[in-house]
Amino acid sequence: MDIQKLLYQNPLIFYEYILLGPLTHVYYGKKKTNVSNWMNYSNLLIDKFAIHSSSFFHLSEGIIEHKGSTDKVKIKGYDLFTVNSVFRVMMETYITFNHIFVEPMTDEERQFRFYLWKIDGLFEKKKFKIDYEKQPDLKIVEEKDKQELAETLELIKKCSFYNSLNTAELLKIYDPERRKSIWKFSISENNKVRPLKIIELVQQICKMDAFINTYKYTSVHSHSGYISIEHFENTRSKPISEEYTNPLTRLAIYLTAMIIEDICKIDENAGTQFISLPAFFRDFITGINKSIRN
Repeated sequence: MDIQKLLYQNPLIFYEYILLGPLTHVYYGKKKTNVSNWMNYSNLLIDKFAIHSSSFFHLSEGIIEHKGSTDKVKIKGYDLFTVNSVFRVMMETYITFNHIFVEPMTDEERQFRFYLWKIDGLFEKKKFKIDYEKQPDLKIVEEKDKQELAETLELIKKCSFYNSLNTAELLKIYDPERRKSIWKFSISENNKVRPLKIIELVQQICKMDAFINTYKYTSVHSHSGYISIEHFENTRSKPISEEYTNPLTRLAIYLTAMIIEDICKIDENAGTQFISLPAFFRDFITGINKSIRN
C-alpha cells in the first residue's frame, strides 16, 4: 500500500483503513486483558473515541444527497458545524485517556488521577438543578451518588500517590471541602503541581500547532462563535474544497495513530496485536508518533 499517496490524495479511505484495521486489531488485544473496575474506564474512553471517530468518518463522507446529484456525479451536503464539533470531542476524549491512563509512570498515579476525575464528575453532577419534590424517583439516584462520592473520597486518601504529595501541593488540585478536584495538572520531578486548563493539556499532549489551532477553531463551532457563523455564511450552498476537508481528516488519522500507540504502551496484549500488523501500518503509526511527540 502506498500510504503517502493515499494519505494525501484520498485520506478518507486511509482513515477508514486505520479505524477498521489497526485500531480495531489493537483494541481487540486490550479487551482480552482482565483489568480492575477503575482501569476499565480506559476501555470505555477508547470505546467513546471509536464511536466519535465512526461518526466523524460518516459525516466527512457527506450527508443527505443533493437534488443536483446524478449517477455520474454524487453531490452530498457537508455538515460544517457537526464535523468540527465531533473532532473537538475526539481530541478531548483522547487527551483524557492519555492524561489519566497513559502519561502516569505508575499505577498508583493512574489511580490517583482517575479518582480526581471521578470526584470532579460527581461534584459537577451535584450542580444539576433538580427539584426532588417534583421528581421523587430521582431521590434514589441522589442517595446513590452521595454514597459513591463518600466512598471515593475515602479511597483517594488511601492512594500512595496522594500521600506522596505535601499538603500545599495537594491543595492546588484537591480540596473536597471546597468541592475542588482538578484532574488536569502537570507535576515536576520534585513533585511540584500545576493545574492545567484544557487548552494547556492539548498543548502538552498533542503538541503540533495544527492540533492546537484546530482545537481552538473547532471550539468556536461548538459554541457558535462569530467566526463559525461567518464561515457558514461564506460556504453555504457552495462546494467545499478538499483543501478544507482533507487536512482535518489527516489530523483524525494522526490522532488515531496516537491512541493506537498509547493503547500498546499500557497493555501487553495490545502490543502483541500491534506487532502482527502489516509492516506498512506499523511503520506509519510509529513514524507519526515520533514526529508529533518529539
